[in-house]
Amino acid sequence: MRLLGNKIKQYRKQKNLSQQELAEGICTQATVSLMEKKNKVPSIKIILQICRRLNVSLGDILSGLGSSMDDQFEAISQAIRHDDYPTAGELLTKVNMTNVQNSFDRERYHYYRGFIELNTHNRPDEAIFHFNLLLHRSYRMPWDLYAIVGNVGMASAYVARKEFDKAHYYLNEAAGYLDDFEWHDEANFKRLVWARYQIALMYLELDQPQLVIENVEAALTAVKKQASLYLIDVLYEVRGQAEQALLATVAAKRSLTIAKTLALVTHNVALQERLTRSPLGAVAD
Repeated sequence: MRLLGNKIKQYRKQKNLSQQELAEGICTQATVSLMEKKNKVPSIKIILQICRRLNVSLGDILSGLGSSMDDQFEAISQAIRHDDYPTAGELLTKVNMTNVQNSFDRERYHYYRGFIELNTHNRPDEAIFHFNLLLHRSYRMPWDLYAIVGNVGMASAYVARKEFDKAHYYLNEAAGYLDDFEWHDEANFKRLVWARYQIALMYLELDQPQLVIENVEAALTAVKKQASLYLIDVLYEVRGQAEQALLATVAAKRSLTIAKTLALVTHNVALQERLTRSPLGAVAD
């Protein structure tokens, strides 16, 4: 494991912090200087507090945290982001947990297992069990994206159980973390947008269209900043549904028209068919 002092300096400058400001209440300015200039590793407690202040993960400032299971988990992640839960479930059965050597891999396993239990097997109680394990492992690091998606998962499970008060609690937790989260790579950007989209869908089911729009707008801001098409078509779809619920017919027509156009660009056949079949989709014609 090696500390990437140049990365700490980069993230510190992005936050417009001096070394003294970064160190305040955590360590001495000299410790930060040694971290940045000499790659000197302080205690894990100091590293975690520095990560929290910079709003980055351990993997952003430490090398040697990679896992031999990265490729397996990335394939599962891709399947889940495309709503292909049967494939994700099949891939997860091939993960040999006896090879899991670190807490990061255990967090990833429980995260994916929770969503597969919920969306493939319709077992919200099992999903809650795994999301609880995930949140208990990462509760000391709320800036970690797995804490965010763990709360999204808990909300999904409680929506499935029709326990809406608990669903609201976890949705608020996830949205609060997302408001402060900054991404530094493509994978975290996609997880952030995916989490916002899932939150918007749940708020739509909970009949809170204004909160749907707030989360969609946050996701669209990130997508546009990244100059990406990731989930942009379905984000406009759910925004149109929320606007329709608010009786904002003109806005809904505009959003759904954009969704239809983007579905052609992204080759999202499922969305094209959904908008064609749905009475709501007729608004955009």
